[in-house]
Amino acid sequence: MIARGDLDFLPRVNWRFWAPVLTLVIAFPAIWTYLRHRELEARRGELLREHAALTGDLASRYNVVRDRLEGLVLRSVGPYEGDLREPTFHLEDLASGASLYARTRLGEIHDRNDLAASIRHRYADQVMPCLGLEGAWLRELFDKGAFLRPSYVDTVRGADSPERIAALRTDLRGRLSRDRASLEQALALRYFVLAVDEAALSIEGPTRVYVFDVTTGRPLLRVRGEGNDLVLVPFRIAGVPAPAANAPRGRTPTVSQHDCSVANSVRSALGVSPMGLTHGPAPEPFDPSAADASSATDAASARD
Repeated sequence: MIARGDLDFLPRVNWRFWAPVLTLVIAFPAIWTYLRHRELEARRGELLREHAALTGDLASRYNVVRDRLEGLVLRSVGPYEGDLREPTFHLEDLASGASLYARTRLGEIHDRNDLAASIRHRYADQVMPCLGLEGAWLRELFDKGAFLRPSYVDTVRGADSPERIAALRTDLRGRLSRDRASLEQALALRYFVLAVDEAALSIEGPTRVYVFDVTTGRPLLRVRGEGNDLVLVPFRIAGVPAPAANAPRGRTPTVSQHDCSVANSVRSALGVSPMGLTHGPAPEPFDPSAADASSATDAASARD
């Protein structure tokens, strides 16, 4: 064997130069990964400290109230426990200001994981307007306060890039500036009104109405209305054409009829006279041809 050093035509390798270069090339990805991980940990820690400092008291109050409200909803979708009224509670108490309000259905909630989706569902709803009350939607409290939940902190801990951390910081500051005041107002409300439909559609069955004291979770009112004992009597204004009739009236109530009937059940439970005329004659069956003829007569009168 001929030693490599004796072969003058072969290029000579300067290991004193290339060894550090090769070491740096091999080690660079590991060094870059380590430095990026340190940067990510530092930014994540800064954001967690910033979140705790900016939301501390608000987050504590929000989570206590939200956990209590979720427990009240879960308890309300179980078997009906019978009517109840706190003797010192009156309709005027609810009418003195806004109340948290939500509507849900029995078949949608089986455990706490189902609750938020059901609360966020937008049902056709007239219960609070029929009671003449102002409501603040519970779904808005849930959505606006999502950044105060432990799950948001878990999201920060699971962020895998500095860019994600920066986006979460921008989101946090935006939510605080935009939603803090409305969250404070919602958390200050005293009463929580909950409507629970027992049927797949509200108009197809009874609806329960609960009123709770938010600060204590104490039930103040529990009423179950059938929703079928109110009739809306149509009337005409002279000179105004009658609305087009899509179909003859059936026995199925409209949302307004159902919900205003349930509202009357609430009034009765609170010792308040029901809305509408009692012992009035039933309206005549709807006749589309008569409505069309009446519209033609009105139109002719208007031309004359």
